[in-house]
Amino acid sequence: MATAIEVWPRLDPEQVREVLSLVDEVADQDGTFPLSEHVILHLRHGGDADTRNVLARASDGHLSGYAHLDVTDLVEGPSGELAVLPGDRRHGIGHDLVAELLSLCAEAGGGERRLRLWAHGESSAAHALATSMGFTRARVLWQMRRSLYAALPTAQFPPGTRLRSFLPGIDDADWLGLNAAAFEDLPDQGRWTADDLSRRMGEDWFDPQGFLLAEASDGSLAGFHWTKIHGAHSHGDHHHHHAHDPIGEVYVIGVGPGHRGTGLGRALLLAGLQHLRAQGLTQAMLYVDSDNRSAIHLYESLGFVRWDTDVLYRR
Repeated sequence: MATAIEVWPRLDPEQVREVLSLVDEVADQDGTFPLSEHVILHLRHGGDADTRNVLARASDGHLSGYAHLDVTDLVEGPSGELAVLPGDRRHGIGHDLVAELLSLCAEAGGGERRLRLWAHGESSAAHALATSMGFTRARVLWQMRRSLYAALPTAQFPPGTRLRSFLPGIDDADWLGLNAAAFEDLPDQGRWTADDLSRRMGEDWFDPQGFLLAEASDGSLAGFHWTKIHGAHSHGDHHHHHAHDPIGEVYVIGVGPGHRGTGLGRALLLAGLQHLRAQGLTQAMLYVDSDNRSAIHLYESLGFVRWDTDVLYRR
């Protein structure tokens, strides 16, 4: 099947209609949406700043496939998602879309090998496509959610522990040390540098009041809960706004090795959820590795339920 590839920074209303129709047909066939909720919400309004929309059209003009490239994460690198019309599969369209994403990454200066490819649901077809193009399965993440309308227990901190907000420029080095110790076995998180932290503090969504630190009686940092709010701030050029209701996220939560088993992690989680609810939010989300059974047990005990499954492939 001959296809033509088009790349657009933003989509017009008719293109949006075409892509959403394709996504609905894929979801009906596969039982799961091929694109993340975040992408879908922004797609309804033509896209977002610093993204690229890749359309694959058949010779008769109908839309056969769509891919989305997000280059906003300067730390982890660009990420892509894609969908192919069920009736047009097995004709190399998925391969062409991924090849275009790789080319766009190279043009952006990030190098095509940095591309992260997300698959929603655990599809054997997505796995076959990714591995055939040199990607390897890196992580399986559960997205979990809970209502913030539901009751929240009071956070009970270990004796002598003080909760306070992060102080930019003062806590940076101490927090990086704590983060490295807390995530020694998870390099993607544990190897953050001062530049990694600085880039995130420069984002519109960053709010030091929602970056909670637990300070031990000796003044050292024992743990932290960094919360994030999606959709409450301007993005990119400061004129394009999220067009959906805000949702809170348990962005990163960590406990120092010497403070594990004290109930600190549960207390930090509750304190962060209470903070998000105080901002007027109605629900919270988080991502957790599917094999992190202890964390999943904690989240489930506090009302979180599995919402979706994402598989990350890296090249």
